[in-house]
Amino acid sequence: MAFKDFLRNIANTHLSGALREGRIQGNTVDEVRRLLAAAESKYGFSSFGGNPERLVDYFNSKDFDLLVQAFKGGGALDVLVKILEETSVAYADLPGVSSKARELAKALSEGRQVKSELAELFEKLKTLFPKGEVSMGEREIVLKLGSNRTITISYDEGKIKVVKCETTTLEKSDVDKLRKVAGEGG
Repeated sequence: MAFKDFLRNIANTHLSGALREGRIQGNTVDEVRRLLAAAESKYGFSSFGGNPERLVDYFNSKDFDLLVQAFKGGGALDVLVKILEETSVAYADLPGVSSKARELAKALSEGRQVKSELAELFEKLKTLFPKGEVSMGEREIVLKLGSNRTITISYDEGKIKVVKCETTTLEKSDVDKLRKVAGEGG
């Protein structure tokens, strides 16, 4: 199925129209287009050779939070709401994208603050693991539990990906135990 391209067919169309109507300033349009182009490259959500389902990853990222701030700073949050509303309709065959776009549009139009799911999860993990060391990167959260356990959490195509890592120290003479430690028996 061919989808409208988020950047070219949806966002740029609304940005150009809002600029013509005086609802957004040129410098805000330039900043928003720069952020969207960088996001498209990073997340690969283009309809032309990419995967539009990756829009969910973008909507759940700190990069999307920056986009919201750019629209807010330019006094043009209503333009972003219109972009998200059209995205919800245009991507109706991709339920994850459609529902996330609709949810964000509703929250923004009601004046509620939106934070990426990653940022929300980061806050929850700090509460759930007060003795753990929690850090957040652009696309992942790292939770260190003691000196030998690390959990990396990221969003990938709308799903949460969890990678657990446990460090085990072996004596040089115990190399034959490596298969057992690796879970292969022995």
